[in-house]
Amino acid sequence: MKPLPSEFEHQFILQAMGEAIIAVDLDRRILWTNGAFTRLFGYDGEEVLGKTTEFLYACREDFEEQGRLRYSPSSPSVHPPYEVRYVRKNSRVFWGEAWGAAVCDMEDRRIGFMVAIRDISVRKQLIHDLHMEKEQWFVTLRSIGDAVITTDGEGRVVYMNPVAERLTGWNLSVASGKTVSTVFVIVNEYTRKSTECPVTRCLREGTIVGLANHTLLLSRSGEEYSIEDSAAPILDDDGRVRGAVIVFHDVTEKRKLEQRIAYQANYDALTGLPNRHLFQDRLTQAIARAQREGTLAALLYIDVDDFKNINDRMGHPFGDRILIELGRRLKSIVRETDTIARIGGDEFAVVLSDLPDKEEALDLGRRLMFEAAIPFRIDSTRADLTVSIGVALCPMDGSRATTLVRNADIALYQVKRAGRNNIRFFSREMNRSVQNSLRIESDLREALEKNSFFLLYQPIVHLEGARTVGVEALLRWRHKGKVRPPEGFIPLAEEAGLIVPLGQWVLRESLRQGAEWVRRGIFPGRLTVNVGVRQIHAEGFVEFLEAEIVESGFPADRLELEITERTLMFRDRHTLSTLTRIREMGVKVSIDDFGIGYSSLTYLRHFPVDILKIDRSFLKDMMDNHHDQAIVRAILAMARSLSIDVVAEGVECVEQALFLQENGCRHAQGFFFSGPIPPEDVCRFFSNSGQDRAPE
Repeated sequence: MKPLPSEFEHQFILQAMGEAIIAVDLDRRILWTNGAFTRLFGYDGEEVLGKTTEFLYACREDFEEQGRLRYSPSSPSVHPPYEVRYVRKNSRVFWGEAWGAAVCDMEDRRIGFMVAIRDISVRKQLIHDLHMEKEQWFVTLRSIGDAVITTDGEGRVVYMNPVAERLTGWNLSVASGKTVSTVFVIVNEYTRKSTECPVTRCLREGTIVGLANHTLLLSRSGEEYSIEDSAAPILDDDGRVRGAVIVFHDVTEKRKLEQRIAYQANYDALTGLPNRHLFQDRLTQAIARAQREGTLAALLYIDVDDFKNINDRMGHPFGDRILIELGRRLKSIVRETDTIARIGGDEFAVVLSDLPDKEEALDLGRRLMFEAAIPFRIDSTRADLTVSIGVALCPMDGSRATTLVRNADIALYQVKRAGRNNIRFFSREMNRSVQNSLRIESDLREALEKNSFFLLYQPIVHLEGARTVGVEALLRWRHKGKVRPPEGFIPLAEEAGLIVPLGQWVLRESLRQGAEWVRRGIFPGRLTVNVGVRQIHAEGFVEFLEAEIVESGFPADRLELEITERTLMFRDRHTLSTLTRIREMGVKVSIDDFGIGYSSLTYLRHFPVDILKIDRSFLKDMMDNHHDQAIVRAILAMARSLSIDVVAEGVECVEQALFLQENGCRHAQGFFFSGPIPPEDVCRFFSNSGQDRAPE
């Protein structure tokens, strides 16, 4: 077989190549193309012959630049591959890689160029995708809130993102190549002992490693950060560990928040003392210890007497400062091993452990009472307090926290009922008494809902002629077939928080009844209604009173509100404002039980008062007691000089009536004239005017 001609051989090789081949002259006009050119560009070889290669370029500038660099008389004979965008016959642009060489004649004169072009669109896309993926990775690492450090297989730092640089205090340029334990220094938050870097273990074991709780990162700049983290190995295709990455974040604020939440869950925000939650835990521990060691534990329940009045008179900020100071005082009394807690508004509790006997609990209770009784001075204001304390002992009064709490509360309840400002130990008899009181309290609530209360009215007479000039509304309760007087249920109503709604019922009902008498023309006098301390201090009392007067139609100038000296005891602005507004409505104000308080005369200087009611205790033995007579004369003389009217309560005999009349007292009430009567008898009483009881 004859060998192929050399030119034919070259043609065969060029046609067989996978790259598109173009032969051009010095002006870059196409002289020849191979089959791969047609497949790549879509042009038949014949239709492009004689054309310059400009139409193959996606951008004219690329055509001109390549001509200057590679296809000019001065360009190199052979040049390395270059990348440029081409365009197919169907107008689709693609990336191609081209390389070429100059073609010379026999005299070595340059006569044209041969160019090979390969489609690298897929490769370019892969490179682009890899670049984007890498860029995305770097942007992500720079942007995330977590710190990231990567190392090689020896634990040397390879990369740190900006967060890692900030937290560690190391710049990547300085830290690169250093061992990670040099850059990432961690210790236990409590012991301050060094902790093994999780990267070290990660590289050693080839597993993900989490950081221990309560870890501190010590920054190169001296800062400390509470951190959480984990380290993971970087594996190659064969599963061998080639490095590690540690991701960590600053949880300093989170830890502080957790600590604040834990504190708030266990300590009172106002006083800083343990709260009810921690108190329950300490009490349970004290009980367990008493049972385990055969010792005595005690629970003291402490309640501030009439603290609501302080809040009502002086405002809650003032009351809060009182509680803070009281808590500080009480804490100074108890032992370090004991617990003093604030378990409610004005309620405190003390848990005592390892007591030799109950006397030590009693002694501590008395010291607490004495400390609380020392006058409080907040800025320039003085406040006087007393406390009541109930005590339950473990194991004799109970071996469970709930039992001890209940029994200490029962003992406290008994102190309150007996007059406050005292300390008592729990007893079984107390429990029975409290259960009875609770039943009565429940009945009171039901009675208020079912309207089981009723009013009687005791006449108030003018001593000269015994003319009836008014009536005082007196509350009664029909309970289980018996009629209970106020002293049998009012204290319970106060403790149960029912005194305000009960007082509102009395005021509403008495105004309704009085208005009915007025409309019938049988009531020319005034109506007296008792108003308690908590009613006067209750929010919206004046508005309630005004609305009820309008609703009932009873004349405001014939209504008299009777308050106790206790209402005026602290001479606060709220009480003064309330009484002033009441009088502006035309309603009169009287002071009940005048003379038995501590500062009676000062009330008359500070408060608008129309009437004084001499307490029945001065009249009871007055005829045989010169001191009582002198007090009554003094009250009458003082009232006369101040133009204040006086009503004597509890007149039971003619001698008392005559004495009062002779000394200038104009009005009185008592059984000598009439006891409390039902509303239907008031008409008859006014028509008779009590003439048969006029003192002679």
